[in-house]
Amino acid sequence: MTLWTLLYPLKGKVTVMLIKDRKKTPAIVGELTLRSTNAGPRPLRFLVSKDKKQDYRSPEEFIELLRRSERILITRQGDAKNHKKIIEMLGGFHLTGEMVDVCRFCLLNKEFNFVNKKSISHQGERICETCAQEELKRALRNSQCHYSDEAIQRIFDVLNKTKDLDRTIGMLNPEEIDSEVTRYDTIASKEDQNPYPISKLPISGQFKKSLLKKSKNLLPVQSIAVRKGLLKGNDLLVTSATATGKTLIGEMAGIENILKKKGKMLYLVPLVALANQKYSQFNGKYKDFGLQTSIRIGSSRIKTRKTENMSRSLDTDIIVGTYEGVDHIMRSSKADMLGRIGTVVIDEVHMLEDEERGHRLDGVIGRLKYASPGAQFIYLSATVGSPHALAKHLDAELVEYEHRPVPIERHLIFCPQQSKLRIMTRLIREEYNQVSSKGHKGQTIVFTNSRRNCHRLANALPITASAYHAGLANPERKKVEERFASGKLPVVVTTAALAAGVDFPASQVIFESLAMGIDWINLQEFLQMLGRAGRPDYHDRGVVVLLASPDKTYGGGQAMTEDEMAVKLLKGQMEEMNLKYGQEEQEEEVLASVAVTNSKADLNYICTKMVEDIDLNSIVNKLKKYRFLTQKGDGIKLTRMGSIAARHFLSASRAFLIRDAVLAGQDPIEIAANLEFFDAVYFKFAPQISAALNVNMPSRVFQGAALDIVFEGDNLSQLEEKIRDQLFEFATDFLTCGCKESPYCGCAEKNFSEMIIRMRASGRDPEKIAARLNEKYGISAYVGDLYGYLDGVIRNLDAIEMMASAHSKTDIAKQAKDLKKSVEAGR
Repeated sequence: MTLWTLLYPLKGKVTVMLIKDRKKTPAIVGELTLRSTNAGPRPLRFLVSKDKKQDYRSPEEFIELLRRSERILITRQGDAKNHKKIIEMLGGFHLTGEMVDVCRFCLLNKEFNFVNKKSISHQGERICETCAQEELKRALRNSQCHYSDEAIQRIFDVLNKTKDLDRTIGMLNPEEIDSEVTRYDTIASKEDQNPYPISKLPISGQFKKSLLKKSKNLLPVQSIAVRKGLLKGNDLLVTSATATGKTLIGEMAGIENILKKKGKMLYLVPLVALANQKYSQFNGKYKDFGLQTSIRIGSSRIKTRKTENMSRSLDTDIIVGTYEGVDHIMRSSKADMLGRIGTVVIDEVHMLEDEERGHRLDGVIGRLKYASPGAQFIYLSATVGSPHALAKHLDAELVEYEHRPVPIERHLIFCPQQSKLRIMTRLIREEYNQVSSKGHKGQTIVFTNSRRNCHRLANALPITASAYHAGLANPERKKVEERFASGKLPVVVTTAALAAGVDFPASQVIFESLAMGIDWINLQEFLQMLGRAGRPDYHDRGVVVLLASPDKTYGGGQAMTEDEMAVKLLKGQMEEMNLKYGQEEQEEEVLASVAVTNSKADLNYICTKMVEDIDLNSIVNKLKKYRFLTQKGDGIKLTRMGSIAARHFLSASRAFLIRDAVLAGQDPIEIAANLEFFDAVYFKFAPQISAALNVNMPSRVFQGAALDIVFEGDNLSQLEEKIRDQLFEFATDFLTCGCKESPYCGCAEKNFSEMIIRMRASGRDPEKIAARLNEKYGISAYVGDLYGYLDGVIRNLDAIEMMASAHSKTDIAKQAKDLKKSVEAGR
């Protein structure tokens, strides 16, 4: 048994602890009082506490205790005068003590623990880990927030990492941002050890000269792609972080194949905004090569002065399109109009996992492989959960590069919702004041969960900021892109929906929210978004900041809070890709594929080229029962009903809905409005209405509670005259049906949608429609949403026209055709 005696000098007394076997809890705790004698300081009284009892021991017993101890320890902490007396007393008994550093907090709790340079720092001293943890728990209890278990664990991890209790507790005060404490980790960059010289590329002189203007060598992932047969026609799946140069891999294959007369390039993307951006880039970049670029997005039939300059011809060298834009051509049995295709680039191929659109991307890949069997396919993505498995499904060589071109710091800041704006302002300003070694100022992308929040935050930030989302018209989005690219715009506030691919050269990404709408973003979306931070041509590093509010949720059914979600995303590992389509999705893809072949064998070939397994025989039998297909031996073809469904992306149920409406003699505008409501509209003055009526007025116009307030109208007299008049106008125009379920019968949405269609048909551009809604009803609508809706209306009117013709409803067919032309042209 080891025996130590610890002496802790205080003013007027000395705390004595008997330590057995180095245990933290002393066997005995006593209090020693000294007296002055001619021989020096000597023990006067020795009061011992043990088992909650106190008794006085003789001074001689204390001296005996010291003599039996292997070590006599004297704390550096304590009263200086008593320090000297203890040392002098020990000398009088021919004993020596050693000065030691112990935890003062332990001493206060009658316990013992050594501290050293590796112990926790707190208010100018060192304390043991246990006491530091207890102090941190106390600070958490006293805070105004209820932290999740994951957040608390993160905070304790910071304590263990920094060994600084004061800085760790500072995490609970978001106004005091300590970047060393908030940093979750740093994703390191890696220098390419084996770059491929551009001068040695087996490509045309003009293309090589163009590439050499920017660099002598290819970037790492580009070098790997070339070595894996990019320029030999091999199909490749390229998975690499954002800003590593994936796009140029697709361009190298595509442009070289064009120049070698192997066929044109199709460059397919998931978003209209991204298609517009790529169209502008390729148009400017390859015009000097004598190459022409066009764009295909959706049915692309809304004509305005601002869109007429964009080429939509299929007779061009490069066709940039959305997945649906190119698929629409093939579904319309016009695949041969695409001409000879040498290269197909599928950007953001991880969209195969998207619940709503994944099956369509899968189908368009299969159909393109059938229609252009000699084409080279290049698939690009920053985030694929199981790249080897996907490469195998796609019959492609895997090009995988896991390193970023610049390091990226990831930070996590816990803060209440009301503090986020102040924190963002500080972070944005600090970043914009930074200038990289490449001479570029630091710019920021802020991700939030809704379009309205984009505008709210952009307007609230006390620094120049712009909202950017799919609801904006293309010219407006392009203006924001150009200002950001020029470095004149410090910050863009955007939605998670635009995380994929849109190119903003930002050095910093801030997550104001971790949700998309009312649903948490998933890991793949998160990685796409944080990948926007840091560009090798612009920045020395990227910064990602998550602002997470304890107790914050976005939907009633969510089990996790925002702070819990933040930690989960930062720790996350990509899950394997798991595609599973329902029967309606399988039916749609089989129908769409029959539009490009009349052979059951070829149809089977298309299905085998898709990633997901299609139960072809079962689906064909279903479609024959619907009378969408006919089959004779190996021959298979669409009926008129099937053709209408295929080319208009209709499920069987929607096709039957149109047929029944046509047979019932409904007006085409009524059918079109019923097929798809335009409900992406908001009451501009919802906050003022809420305050005046003391109710929670939703901003969405067709959200139940909002319609209730307007429909009842009892309290509207309390509102400002302008707002009251606008709401009365809305109620008069759209809430006067006689339905028993009004205002939840759908009539308001249908009537509103019909009005939008009529306004367009009468000659108004979407910009003017939005202005009219604002002026007359106090309702705001995004121009981009109006374009998208009207484009869908055209497609639906086309389906109505064809369905009416198929059933000899010539009057309805003519009405649908005339209305379609008016909506297309706006007159």
